[in-house]
Amino acid sequence: MSIIHSLEWRYATKKFDPNRKVSNQDISTLKRAIQLAPSSYGFQLYKVIIVKDQATKESLVKHSYYQSQVRDCSHLFVFCSYKTVKPEHVDEFIALMQEARTNDKEEGLKQKFQSSAKIKAYSIIAKADLGSRDPKDAEEWMKRQCYIALGNLMATCAEMRIDSCPFEGFKSKEYDRILGLTDRNLTSAVLCPVGYRSPDDHHQHRTKVRKPKERLFEEK
Repeated sequence: MSIIHSLEWRYATKKFDPNRKVSNQDISTLKRAIQLAPSSYGFQLYKVIIVKDQATKESLVKHSYYQSQVRDCSHLFVFCSYKTVKPEHVDEFIALMQEARTNDKEEGLKQKFQSSAKIKAYSIIAKADLGSRDPKDAEEWMKRQCYIALGNLMATCAEMRIDSCPFEGFKSKEYDRILGLTDRNLTSAVLCPVGYRSPDDHHQHRTKVRKPKERLFEEK
């Protein structure tokens, strides 16, 4: 089964079967796919809240313009970006990087020393860059990181024949309040309900509408 075949199978599911649930094992795989997503500097300046409690999903529906996917999906992935980037965010990643380089078996002592120096320089450059950004621009930049991870989630769902429906039609402030994000320097950026399509969702039978390649791409 090719990745293109999987992407052709995928569509933005409008109606989920509320009686079908994604297994814990498959959710673990989806988590790993998100964890492996690339991000700028590698910092992963976001957190993903996975809502499976039915009562919580019910409370979020009215703040999602009553879109049924939020209520009927198996799990609701809420991608939350940080509102402000802080030095400790960089320090956290640098510590992980240092640990990873220490465990690199192929490197000798000299290489490890050079690697440590490069990591320290990387930290200094990153903090200088992020510290000089306009706060609003930095906030928008962090939200965009969520979309990269979202792409990994959707592609993996398609490969696993799990349905998904990314959307931005929700009231972020209300989500933040209900999910307890307001005082955690986090804000909800984009949603992705996952589960299994209802047989009644007629959208699954529609032909995909996309621009032809000759209009979408240019080669220089």
